[in-house]
Amino acid sequence: MSEAGATEILANLSIGTIVVIALALTLLRLALVPLRAPFARSIAELTESLIIAGVLVFLIIRPFFVQAFYIPSESMEPTLMGHTKGYNPRTGAYYPETIHDHIFVNKLIYRFGEPKHGDIIVFRAEKKADIEGGMQRENVLIKRLIGLPKDTIEVKLAPDGKMRVFRNGQQLNEPYIKEDMTETPPSAAEYGVNAPITLGEGELFVMGDNRNNSNDSRFWGTLKRDRVIGKAMFRFWPLNRIGLVR
Repeated sequence: MSEAGATEILANLSIGTIVVIALALTLLRLALVPLRAPFARSIAELTESLIIAGVLVFLIIRPFFVQAFYIPSESMEPTLMGHTKGYNPRTGAYYPETIHDHIFVNKLIYRFGEPKHGDIIVFRAEKKADIEGGMQRENVLIKRLIGLPKDTIEVKLAPDGKMRVFRNGQQLNEPYIKEDMTETPPSAAEYGVNAPITLGEGELFVMGDNRNNSNDSRFWGTLKRDRVIGKAMFRFWPLNRIGLVR
């Protein structure tokens, strides 16, 4: 999952880089102030606006309140779309068009309350969750919250003969998933699949809505609460998909 902005470079600028840019713009503005030419005054005013906007967005809004991200993969479909036109050999699906939802994530909400069952959360996963190969890194992922501390989660065959998720012995009603899970889980899916898993203090269990194509807690285990960045709240792009994220 990636940050969305004018460009990915802008979206990923560090605080140190922003401070340096703000300082450079401030010096430029101070140099232009003594000049009387109209164009100099216009540039000075534009520079001042850029300083204020940059500090507001990058040093206040983004770190503490709201951040934009785009969805790069199919793991949360159909709730959040993230696929590119053409055939995807990894999932075996063909897509007639490219759709990558852009969303706003509320980073303040969990400072005043705890995540709830069913929340769609953005988090920084541990390195063990990186399945791309090579040097593993901590990627930002988005999943639906299935289990909270003290919950017991199990993925097993239900009375209807289909693989379902059970929480504390009760089968979950999940109208948001893309399709039923395959009856034979992947061999790498061991957490909550081979046996029930009971979550400890500060542990969460997350799963993608596209259950058959989601790298989630079934494969790499529980998520630590302190790794949660925020809650996905609003889809702002593409225009025909604008709306609340549920």
